[in-house]
Amino acid sequence: MNQFVYLNSADAEYDSILKRFRFQLPTPITSNNKAISLRLAEAEVPVTYYNVITGVNDTFVFTTKNAINQNVKTYTIVLAEQNYSAIEMVAALNAGIVAEGKTANSITTVITFSEQTLRFTINCTATDAVIKSIDVLESTASQSIGFVVGQTTGDNATNNLSLVMEHAANLNRTKNCYIMTDEFGLLTRTSTNTSNLTILSKVQMAVPFGSIVSYQNEYAQYIALNKQINYIDHINIYMLDDRREHLHFNNVNFCLFLLFDTNGDISNISTRQSQSMLTQLSM
Repeated sequence: MNQFVYLNSADAEYDSILKRFRFQLPTPITSNNKAISLRLAEAEVPVTYYNVITGVNDTFVFTTKNAINQNVKTYTIVLAEQNYSAIEMVAALNAGIVAEGKTANSITTVITFSEQTLRFTINCTATDAVIKSIDVLESTASQSIGFVVGQTTGDNATNNLSLVMEHAANLNRTKNCYIMTDEFGLLTRTSTNTSNLTILSKVQMAVPFGSIVSYQNEYAQYIALNKQINYIDHINIYMLDDRREHLHFNNVNFCLFLLFDTNGDISNISTRQSQSMLTQLSM
């Protein structure tokens, strides 16, 4: 027997601390003491999250050093939480530089972006001074801007000095949305996930910001639940990005379509009590 469950996040209770969506099922899923299997059949996920998040990937810190008197200027740029294109990111970075003093210690600093290489560059020009170095300090916006913390030009003595970011800029935020749960005794493995969450599916976010991903699972295979679970009255869902950061959709709802197969036989007969939580198997 198949049981169908359609989940709309507009109906979920969102826990802002645990970053999870709890769906209470008006009619519990029961298996008549048989094993339950599960598959995510479809999903509609909005790409309404931001590619710069406060406290996650919003800071860029670097220094310029005057070679004559060793004066150092530190720029600490904090980007506002929102979506940026490369051109908008350049404008925001340069606005941050201007706010802290575009010219300091006789060194004028500006950031540029190359559409050919997809790299940002810090450019410094000195008037009556000599530039010694440009150094990137501890920052969080490494993926979007493409730098490596500790990246440096090394010591120089020149009137013009540039530091090209080591990596291409990546303003996508995430390539995938991982739809995960902390229940059912499921056991899946990934190369990086060390939490007690299990992946129900990985949805590729291959559409522009502001669009909606319509996902249909290509695979017909079901995931077997812990054999002792034969009563389900709620489902917890987590939506995570590639770095296991929680995706916030800014009050736009997502939808999931789950299929439960309750035909399997189980050797242990037990009933899960309402509201209870089974400890997730370790990944």
